[in-house]
Amino acid sequence: MPQVKFWAFSFPTRVVEAAMDSVFFEMVKKAGAQTIIDMMNKAWGQLNHYRSLNENLEKLKSEMEGLSCQMEDVEEELRREEILRGKKRKSEVELWLQNVKKTKNEVHSIEEELQGQRWISRYSLAPHVEKKITKVVNLKKEGIFSNGLVVDPMTDVGVYLLTTPLVGQTTAKKALETIWNSLKDVKIGKIGVYGMGGVGKTTIMKHINNRLKLKEAQLFDNVIWVTVSKELSLERLQTDISKGIQLNFSEDDDEVMRSAKLCVALMRRKKFVLILDDMWEAFPLERVGIPEPNQDNGCKIVFTTRDQRVCRCMESHINIKVEVLSDEEAWDLFKDKVGGDEVLSPDVQGIAKNIVRKCGGLPIAIITVGRALRQVFNVKVWENALYELKCSSAEIKGMDGDVTALLKFSYERLRNDQVKACFQYCALYPEDYEISTEELIEHWMGEGFIDEIRSREARINKGQAILAELIDTCLLETAEKYLFNRVKMHDLIRDLAISITRVNPLFIVKAGVKLKEEPKDDEWIQNVNSVSLMSNDLKRLSGQPNCPKLSTLLLHQNFKLVSVNNSFFQYMLGLKVLNLSNAGIDTLPTSLSDLENLHTLLLEGCYKLKLVPTLEKLKKLQVLNLSGASIRELPLGIEQLVNLKCLDLSHTTDLMIFQAGVMPKLSFLEDFSMYGSSCKWSCNNNEGNRIDEIIRMEQLVNLKLVFEDLRSFSKYVEKEMWKELKSFHFVIRASWLTYHVPPSKFFIEMSREGGLFGNENLPLFFPDNTLRLDLKEYHNIYRLSQPSVILSNVTKLEECHIKQCIFITCILKAEEDTLLPTLQRLVLDNLPWLTTLCEGVMPLGTLACLKVIEISECPRLKYVFQLGLLLNLQNLEEITVRNCEHMEKLMAEEGEEKSEANNNNNRTITLPKLRQLKLTHLPKLKSICKGVLICDSLHTIEVSRCNKLNKIPLSISNRSSVLEGNITGETEWLNALEWFDLDTKELLQPLLKDDKE
Repeated sequence: MPQVKFWAFSFPTRVVEAAMDSVFFEMVKKAGAQTIIDMMNKAWGQLNHYRSLNENLEKLKSEMEGLSCQMEDVEEELRREEILRGKKRKSEVELWLQNVKKTKNEVHSIEEELQGQRWISRYSLAPHVEKKITKVVNLKKEGIFSNGLVVDPMTDVGVYLLTTPLVGQTTAKKALETIWNSLKDVKIGKIGVYGMGGVGKTTIMKHINNRLKLKEAQLFDNVIWVTVSKELSLERLQTDISKGIQLNFSEDDDEVMRSAKLCVALMRRKKFVLILDDMWEAFPLERVGIPEPNQDNGCKIVFTTRDQRVCRCMESHINIKVEVLSDEEAWDLFKDKVGGDEVLSPDVQGIAKNIVRKCGGLPIAIITVGRALRQVFNVKVWENALYELKCSSAEIKGMDGDVTALLKFSYERLRNDQVKACFQYCALYPEDYEISTEELIEHWMGEGFIDEIRSREARINKGQAILAELIDTCLLETAEKYLFNRVKMHDLIRDLAISITRVNPLFIVKAGVKLKEEPKDDEWIQNVNSVSLMSNDLKRLSGQPNCPKLSTLLLHQNFKLVSVNNSFFQYMLGLKVLNLSNAGIDTLPTSLSDLENLHTLLLEGCYKLKLVPTLEKLKKLQVLNLSGASIRELPLGIEQLVNLKCLDLSHTTDLMIFQAGVMPKLSFLEDFSMYGSSCKWSCNNNEGNRIDEIIRMEQLVNLKLVFEDLRSFSKYVEKEMWKELKSFHFVIRASWLTYHVPPSKFFIEMSREGGLFGNENLPLFFPDNTLRLDLKEYHNIYRLSQPSVILSNVTKLEECHIKQCIFITCILKAEEDTLLPTLQRLVLDNLPWLTTLCEGVMPLGTLACLKVIEISECPRLKYVFQLGLLLNLQNLEEITVRNCEHMEKLMAEEGEEKSEANNNNNRTITLPKLRQLKLTHLPKLKSICKGVLICDSLHTIEVSRCNKLNKIPLSISNRSSVLEGNITGETEWLNALEWFDLDTKELLQPLLKDDKE
């Protein structure tokens, strides 16, 4: 008989007895014909599994820890690539992350199941442990993405452009439809659109652009809009087109290489439409890198021009002329602009029709003259207007005399020389340049165009009023992307301004023309008033121009400018405004020290600037901006700037000390900013940065400071000098800064940077008028309503961001008196111990004005809203919840989170203003709410990676709603979704999307 291996080893008596009792005899009894020896060998194998189970379990834990660390590294790299570089994670990476998280949960389940189990149960799991080890090891190998984690995102179809309604429903619409039909015609590749200046070509093409972008009209993969400069530069044109397709050129690329790269990139876009607006001369497509449109590639090129010869030279397949308005359309437009029939009395009407005829059907002229005469009832004024219109004369390239006269008429009607000077000043900026209104008004004030007897704030307001006047008269227009922060000049209007400034005042304008060499000394006309060399490629200014009457010199945005001759400013002693911002210089010329008439000195963004000559003679200086400079100490003589009203030292990261005794001498200072500076203000520093000096500056209006600690901040708040401020931005010790979000007028940022503020029991007092409060890594707080955080007096708080505060468990508690009744936006991010928004039943009025709530990375939060709180949130417009791994419900009834006994599925919840609902990566989310959520204002819904959510309980009775967004998941999940009613299902059905597509 063969020897039995089972008895070859010595096992603990307890194990053997268990095996004999539980396995061996049971197996013998069931074996039937099997021999005892076979059964013993089988028992040996089973006991051997048991013996190695603990070793494998430890190995599994070790491998899983390594895999978890690998996953965290991948996720960190993804966050950096997606947020900072706008990249998109690869699908294989996303699938790997899902598999790792799934495996992690499975391993955790095995560990829990093994705890406290009997031998038989533990034995049965041994093969599962071995399989999981193999799976984890394989995942670690698969997680080495040698080809990278991310890819470039797909470009959008195009950019939606703001525009005005079409003027002339017959004329303009006819041209638009002709262009549209030509785009749909496969035989037409190049379309020329021509007409006189100001006739409305650009407006029509903006409507075409926006129609192409609409989803239901997507005939093309890409729509690229480029405004072409009068002074055609193929390099600039290549750059502008490349921006539309997110193509980056190397600095070493020449024209040929750029052309080749651009051509390849465009051809990859398959069908595209390239709109070239305002062309003044033709160019060969191949030199730029634009593929020739044909039926095979389906591409189109549309260009607008004032000269039909450009269309011929570009070999367009069809030329479409945009005609001026008919008499009837022109009259209707003019009536609308002057204020309707009540202005056009019988005595005025005949004169008005003569004026309209003089406008020649040109929309820009009709609008300009019409606004100039709006709500004017005096017949004599109308007669004078017609006379001036007939007598006005000037010549502008590209326009006939009548149109020139019309535009100049609008200029002549500006109410005074002050406003005219402000208008002329805009000609110093490059063609099609989007001018910062803040910078423009700063220049106007420096020139003295705005009365100096007023306070700085009043003068800025006056500047805004002048801007509004110029916009209202169509001499300036609001830049599309920036709304009211930037303006631009129509090119015809800019031509008018330049023609005026060729004589008096005398301007030299060479802005934005890629100038690489400075003008020679004899090109600097001696009696010139203003010179603009901004936005060029100048590297040196080595001359010594003799311009005693020069008042403004714009040199900013010459990023390559590294050297300015020490005597460059020697013969510019009348200079009032000098803008050298965003230059690469590290030293300012010593001749700057003699500019005794200088009012405004702007050096913003000169990040290499370390040495500034003495400023002691610049006693008329009112504005000094050194933000971003690398200075290590204050310029010599700064205490002599007794008329200084604005001092900007923000982001001066090398500046550590603001010497004591300087601040009291700047007795007229109204605006002071050291936001982002390394210079922190304190009540404990006698050498400088003394907060008591700030407290005594009663004339301050706008203040941005970094405080050394909470005690210094509290001292400033106690003195209540903030009550006199029109805006403040206070930072308490934070090294992180809110760069990308426009700060509120009254903004406070707090951080402990992992350290202590000093006295841990020091209460947090805030100015009563605080509008925004940001807390980050502030670990001495567990809720906003705790007694040591004094927010009850802050009656205007509108926005609150709380990030990475590890001890926060809830935001508000019912027993405490902080209700935040004015809060409109609440952002909660990375709060590891947050378990509830509000603890207890909150009183009426709590968060009553809340419009937006954003929650992310709060792993212990199981629900967002309790039903009682929702009754207060009737103004809620946006809900965003993402990456909360234990979130189970969006809305829960009181006590529901602890018990499932309450099954009231018929409850109705109404959020009448809710426009946006976004739920992302909530793996345990099972329910949005019990019953139904009525949200008739809903505009956007996004649900993704919420695989346990089984019902969309929304009711949207407004059938005219056009919903955006998507609901993504696996097909099986999408098909299994339950809906409140069929109408809502039908409305949301187009948004359903398989995440594998």
